[in-house]
Amino acid sequence: MTRLSFFMLAVLLAIAATAQTIFPARIDAPAEFNTGKVHISVLSSSERQMTTNFLFERGSRNSWHYHPNATQVLMVLSGEAYYQEEGKPKQLLRKGDVVTTAPNVRHWNGATPWSDCECMTISDIVPDEQHAVQLRKVTDEEFTSPITHESMIVRLAEIEVYPEYLTEYLACANEVDRLSVEREPGVICLYPMQSTEDSTQIRILEIYASNEAYQQHLQTEHFQKYKQGTLHMVKSLKLPTMQPLDPETMKLIFTKQR
Repeated sequence: MTRLSFFMLAVLLAIAATAQTIFPARIDAPAEFNTGKVHISVLSSSERQMTTNFLFERGSRNSWHYHPNATQVLMVLSGEAYYQEEGKPKQLLRKGDVVTTAPNVRHWNGATPWSDCECMTISDIVPDEQHAVQLRKVTDEEFTSPITHESMIVRLAEIEVYPEYLTEYLACANEVDRLSVEREPGVICLYPMQSTEDSTQIRILEIYASNEAYQQHLQTEHFQKYKQGTLHMVKSLKLPTMQPLDPETMKLIFTKQR
């Protein structure tokens, strides 16, 4: 390989490395208040507000902390993240998700075990107050706890499709299931299946984090497109709500997401 080729390869690798983040995070966050590798960069700061970019490498997170009398907005720019407020279940966040943390609420956030995550925060600056009060580190048990809680909804949708619309219906179902899981943190699982004995018999395992998540799902543009577009294709539909027989074992399923 010529020297020029080596040079071009080096340039391309440098560009690729730079492109991994939208706003390059230049400073390593202090290990005293973080677990794993966390990189930060203050993008702007004024007397009233500060905007910060965070790059959490997979498995890393900050400590429990709160912002005295200040509101903070967290936006996920890439990857998948965890976010948790004290006394509430842990949430899974994806690219495009936005969370507003109220003043004085204890919380933490970081990357999932299987994905780096880039986030941006916009924080209020309150005169004569610290930006953040650092508390204890997030334990491994807290970090790996399953993203489930008692109000989780489990359904097994039982659908029969008219044979002449089967191919068209399957395309619609696959699209809405993919978009729902990708875009909605509250949609834990939408798993479509087709009977090997009768191809018109479709079953979809549906798991939602809560009734609120389920109701929000019903209002999304992609679900409404699916619902209205397939009314004439569906011969019958049953939506029984199921009760897990062994909730503790079921929780273990979600620790294997990585």
